[in-house]
Amino acid sequence: MRRIAKVALGLAAAASLGAFALQPAALMQWLGCCQQTETIRLGAYEGDVGALAWIAQEQGFYRKVGLDVELKGYPSGKEAADALSAGLVDVAMASEFVVASRSFTEPDLRILGSVAFYRNKGVVGRRDRGISAPTDLKGKRIGVTSPSGAEYSLNVFLALYGLTVQDVKLVRLSPKQIVESIGKGDIDAAITWDPHVRTIEQALGANGVSFQGDGLDVYLLLVTRQETATTASKAVARMFRALVLAEEWARAHPEEAKGYIATRFKLDPAYVESMWWRTQLAVTLPQELLTALDSEARWLDEQDDSRDSIPNYSQFIRPDELLLVKPVAVTLLSSKQP
Repeated sequence: MRRIAKVALGLAAAASLGAFALQPAALMQWLGCCQQTETIRLGAYEGDVGALAWIAQEQGFYRKVGLDVELKGYPSGKEAADALSAGLVDVAMASEFVVASRSFTEPDLRILGSVAFYRNKGVVGRRDRGISAPTDLKGKRIGVTSPSGAEYSLNVFLALYGLTVQDVKLVRLSPKQIVESIGKGDIDAAITWDPHVRTIEQALGANGVSFQGDGLDVYLLLVTRQETATTASKAVARMFRALVLAEEWARAHPEEAKGYIATRFKLDPAYVESMWWRTQLAVTLPQELLTALDSEARWLDEQDDSRDSIPNYSQFIRPDELLLVKPVAVTLLSSKQP
């Protein structure tokens, strides 16, 4: 009887472990609870596309994986990256354009992964200036913030329609000035990012025409320093465990997630709904990221002759922790997946 009982207990234990094996996030959570708490300072974008970091906090996922997070919000990726440079945070959220622009002078930056892939930029023109198609932008005054990822995106967007920046008249303005200038008719068109795009569309109404296209997509990355990546590897892995739990929760509860984002960041629910279908809130590290970084770096190099050679971005990638937590998310050809 004792032997039968032992066999039964063994089978029950095996079945339990098997169930966890089929649910990686649950296993991550369970393992995190059984280990000593790690700490990390995360500089997150305080807005819709940075939602996974805030959802993980709201749902208690950091605590569940054994991580004590000091979550600091920043209004832009540039400011989060500035905080990383100043030593105020251990990990920062920033777009790949911000990382590309800093990579020439900060070779110790390390890219841990992406937490969002989204299209929040747009080109908007005034119909009363003869603009109804992208090719009509030729010769027009276009408002753009410089330097910014939007400026790079404008170059890509124009090239898709056989145009260059030499074919248009660039007017360099802040996002707020762009909204004001196109509303008053001081410029004919603009490229900027949301929520400014939506504000312009609402102000122009039927007189506005919006364009989307390749080159307007953005990766929101998690970046750190080489030294931090080495010394805080366990904390980074647990951070990814919590973010994966947040990703799974948002996918399983989309309406609740959209409601949280609208409330947390004081956004119009209609705007959140429109962005939801243009945003992938997911923890990834794709091959396409290297292509984006390289293209942006080459464009930046053309703008400044004093820059050195184009960085090799495969040397900036730190896939170790994400490979440990979610190996299917890493699709870099150079990565050695287990």
